[in-house]
Order: sequence, then C-alpha cells, then structure tokens
Amino acid sequence: METGPAQVAFLGLGAMGRPMARNLARAGHRVRAWNRTRRDFRELEAFGVEIVDQAEQAVRGAGAVFMCLLDDEASRSVVERVLPHLETGAVIVDHATIGVDTAQDLARQAASRGVSYLDAPVSGGVRGAEEGTLTIFVGGDAGALGRVQPLLGAVGQRIHHMGPPGAGQAAKLVNQLLTAVHSAAAVEALLLARRAGLDLERLVEALQTSYGQSRMLLRTLPVLLAANFDSAFTVSLLRKDLTLVQRLGEHVNSPVPLASWVLRRHLEAERHGLGGKDAAVLSTIWGDGSDR
Repeated sequence: METGPAQVAFLGLGAMGRPMARNLARAGHRVRAWNRTRRDFRELEAFGVEIVDQAEQAVRGAGAVFMCLLDDEASRSVVERVLPHLETGAVIVDHATIGVDTAQDLARQAASRGVSYLDAPVSGGVRGAEEGTLTIFVGGDAGALGRVQPLLGAVGQRIHHMGPPGAGQAAKLVNQLLTAVHSAAAVEALLLARRAGLDLERLVEALQTSYGQSRMLLRTLPVLLAANFDSAFTVSLLRKDLTLVQRLGEHVNSPVPLASWVLRRHLEAERHGLGGKDAAVLSTIWGDGSDR
C-alpha cells in the first residue's frame, strides 16, 4: 500500500466507524463509504468522504476495504457481498469483534479470490475512535498488514500483529473477558463501599496507589455517581462479546467461569430491558436474586 493518498472503502458508519472514516479522510486518503442504514452523513462529506448507496460502489477500485460492523453475521454477509468486486491484491481490514472461527473462515474465502483478510478488532471506545488513538489487534498475513499499516496509523496509535488469521480476534476476546469481569467487579466493589458508608471518590483516589486500582474502576465511578447509564459501552455489546469468549473457551477447551458468571448478569440485565444501557447499570439490579 502506497504511503501517499490511497483509495479506501469504509463499510459501516456507526458510532465507531464514522470517526474512523473521518480520520482516514482527514489524513488525506480518498474515502468512499457505505452504511447499511441511511443516515445524515453531512459531517463526513464535509471532510471529503464520498457516501454511496451500495457496498459494491464503495469497494470499486479500492486497495483497502475497512469494515466496522456489528457481529459475525454482518461481517460474513458484507465480505461475501463485496468479494467478487475486489481487485486481486486488495486487503480487507475487519474491525468488528467476531468469532475466531468466523475470522478464519473469511480469511480463507478472501484468499481463494486473491484478496487478503485481516481481522483487526479495536479497543479504546468511541473516544479512541474520535481521537485516532485506538489499540488494534491484528490477525493475518504480515505482508498484507505492512501494506495497510500507513492507513491504520490514521485510526489507531498501537497496532499489534498477534499472529495468523483469527489471532486478532482471540486477543480482543481476552481483552473483553478482562474488561467485562473488571467492570462487574468495579460495580460490586463500589456498591459495597457505598453501603459501608465510604466516600467513593476518596476511596478510588486511595486505590490508585494500591493493588486494587484499575481503569474500569476509574471509568465506573463517575457513571455510578451520576447514575447516567447512557453510553456506547452497553450491556448488550458486552453480552455479545462474552458469548464469543465462552464460544472460544469451549473450542480450545479452556474454562472461563468468571466470564460465564458475568455473561449471566448481562443476560439478566437484558431481561430487565437494560440491554441498551451502560454496563454499570448492573448496579441497579444487584442483589435482586439475579446471581442464581
């Protein structure tokens, strides 16, 4: 992939994809983008992103195809849709968090048509996407990664090649296991502290120089203090990822009891109608018998 302006396709303009596409255009690349749902993308167009109606239009002539979709089904559907329209040597960069087995299968399908597929899930949230500071876990061919490395530099600061196809997803799922378990532990700890009469802000400050400190604790504190559970870090998103963690654990015969316990908490929250709320909303149902 040339280091100058490149023709790039971006498929999926949700909360993460929209700022990632914008950052690619801001870096001077020619970005043609598509989203399954029609929305107002005038902000992206102001940065030079060309919005088209069909995925096939977006990928025409593109040396790199970035995807930021919801799940296994969406990634599989869109890859199969655009593959016949890609030129030999093109690279698909899939930022969705999907199953390791799905990523490996999509890599095989792409290779059969002379196209490289990189599973490249990200960590850093919407803020990281907006600021271009995402951490990117990459699985796939090192040569293909080298060709798109200049492009990835526009959306992330830390790009880690984890190994062959599927390795990026495996690394991201380990990250999600830790994130979900730490998030639930932070909720439990802060509720215990509140009921014990502690000042939560003073406690968290003290914990920052103790073994109990964690980024999820820092993240959860203001959410609980404000009781504002509107965010993109939702119960349903973590439930989806924890289901993938459990699937991977079964496939490689590695038990994930803590992840499975937290998954049950998220399923319970969804049954309470809280799937679209921040993961810290578990605090509102804690102790109601949902641990059975």
